[in-house]
Parts: sequence; C-alpha cells; structure tokens
Amino acid sequence: MKPIKTIIFDCGRVITYDQKKHLADEMAAIIGAPAEEFPKAYAADRGEYDRGVMSALTYWNKVAGRFGTRVDESILPRLIRLDQESWFNINAETVAIIGKLKEQGCRLLILSNMNKEGKECMFGAGRSVDGTDWIEPFDEIILSCDLHLIKPEPEIYRSCLASAEADPDECVFIDDTLANVEAARRMGMHAIHFTGSARRLASILADEYKVLQTAPSDLSRSPSQEV
Repeated sequence: MKPIKTIIFDCGRVITYDQKKHLADEMAAIIGAPAEEFPKAYAADRGEYDRGVMSALTYWNKVAGRFGTRVDESILPRLIRLDQESWFNINAETVAIIGKLKEQGCRLLILSNMNKEGKECMFGAGRSVDGTDWIEPFDEIILSCDLHLIKPEPEIYRSCLASAEADPDECVFIDDTLANVEAARRMGMHAIHFTGSARRLASILADEYKVLQTAPSDLSRSPSQEV
C-alpha cells in the first residue's frame, strides 16, 4: 500500500455528533408534525436542499406540506437556527484526531453534503469547540451547495480528488453513510465507515494506514459536547 498523504472527512456525524433529538422535536412541533414522523419528512428533500438548488423556504414548505401545514417568512429563521444548532455539536475527540493528523503532515479536506445555511453556520457560530477553531487545520473544504453535486455522485468525488494533491490510493475518506464510503472506494480511495467512535477511528488510522502516531486513549474529550 502506498503511504497515505490526504485524509478526507465528512462533517455531519463524523466531525459533529448525531443530530440533537430535542431540537429535531422542536422543529417538528413548529410545523405541526408528529415527532416520530418528522425524520422521514426532514430527509425526503434534503438532498436537493444540500445540493444548493432549493431555498430554505422551499425546503421547509416541502417538509411541512407533508403534514398539511405551511412555513412563512416569520417562522423560517427559527427553523433555520434550530436546524443548524441541531447539527453543529462538535465531537472534540474527532477534532483531536484532526489536529494530530495536521501535526503529522497530512493534507486534510472536508467533503460534505451541506446546504448554504449550514455553510454559514460552519464558518460562523459553529466554527469553534472549547475555544478551538476546528476548521483551521483543513487545506480545502468541498461542499455540495457550492458544486451543486451531492455524495454519492461520482462527480463530487472527482472534484474532491482534484483538490487532494494525491492519487486516489493515497487518500483515506471517512464518512458515516455506507453508500458514500462505497462510492469513494469505487473511485479508488481507501475509505472508513465511521460508526460513532472517534477512538475506533484513531485505531484504524494508526494500525491500518500508519498515519496517526497517538493512542486512542490520548485523545482529549469533552463529555459536555455529546448529547
């Protein structure tokens, strides 16, 4: 195996924790949706919203429309705020891995399906964790809303590889969605299916790919970040 030069991270559920359920329930209540039915409606048109071809107002009206309600400009800002706050709950252990990889000379990228409002939050209120700018170590940030492409479409991986400054087999891609992981492998990249444990990720990067010279137990962790 060639030495690994570039590590590519997904954002949601890899750099962040999973969506905060109490905030998802609050969004559901605003649009009059049963909490147990909201996740399916929330996900149904998310791809086109993240692609950057659907406005937030249109997206939220599609979600609300499934329950016979509508969203107007008066409640849209609250839904957007809750939506972004529900996701930008940063995993301090993953951030510690990112910092170690940068110290060890890896090129670091983000490749994420993210809407325009998410991008604004990521570069704004969601940018720090415990006073640390978690974005700063990254060399490139590639977002679906900028390219009008979404994972697992091959074209977005090609765009990512153009920024990787490495051959596909010199890259490791990390994502929580198996379909996205499999798509990366079809492009010739190594890929890790992230299942929620940053310490397991650290072990794989150290043992299989020889790019992390730190034990999982050395990772700093802020328990208050996880909800």
